[in-house]
Amino acid sequence: MWIRVTGPGPFAGVLTLSLCSVGLLAKRFLIAIDTMDLKPFLAGRAMGNRFLPNLRWTVLPQLLPRYGSAILYRFDINLRDAAILGFVGAGGIGTPLIRAMTLYEWQAAGALLWGLIFLVTLVEIVSERLRKDRK
Repeated sequence: MWIRVTGPGPFAGVLTLSLCSVGLLAKRFLIAIDTMDLKPFLAGRAMGNRFLPNLRWTVLPQLLPRYGSAILYRFDINLRDAAILGFVGAGGIGTPLIRAMTLYEWQAAGALLWGLIFLVTLVEIVSERLRKDRK
């Protein structure tokens, strides 16, 4: 849709990934808020703690790992999508990859693929550790 509006190029890819990311992150953030345990917050309020310090010590430790995990997960998906968007002409990581492949520069194409695989794996490992720390 954005290629039709803005023409082929990186701006169409940025708009596409931004639109998808905002919607999915909003959903993941809402799920994190819905599944949060409010008992510590309510207990702190019953003891007479002020609102903001109580929020900082009871709610944020529950939400920050979930938010961080959701953001890293979406970043991981955006890395993969950027490679695909480059193949269809919307800019992204796939554009130099497809150029290297069409010019038969296999060393450059291999380096780009290995870099993409390394980056996606690194983000996945960090995201997995955040999810395990949450449990």
